[in-house]
Amino acid sequence: MNNAEFLIPISFFAMILGIVYMSYRKKERMALIQSGRDSSILKDDGRCYSSLKWGLLLFGVGLGLLIAEFMAKYQVMSPEAAYFSMASIFGGMALIIDFFLEKHRKESNPDPEK
Repeated sequence: MNNAEFLIPISFFAMILGIVYMSYRKKERMALIQSGRDSSILKDDGRCYSSLKWGLLLFGVGLGLLIAEFMAKYQVMSPEAAYFSMASIFGGMALIIDFFLEKHRKESNPDPEK
């Protein structure tokens, strides 16, 4: 397999996901317009720390890949299983940590404007 051939199925999957997301979002907004509700419920309240979330996710995936490299080097697991599983496990752990950090932040400061 050529180096760039794996991008084709990934791009196709991302395109399908984007189309489904956009159509769902359009239906949701149209339902709001038809019911006469305010669209302010769709706006972000400013409490989401996306840079923290992405930083933790990338840190977790990077740590998982580093551990997978050691596992593959010392033949603890096959390289394919090691890379996929460690990146998924540590990326998932990073998102769980982010969830608990945001939950704690919301509990300690429920209204950031005050």
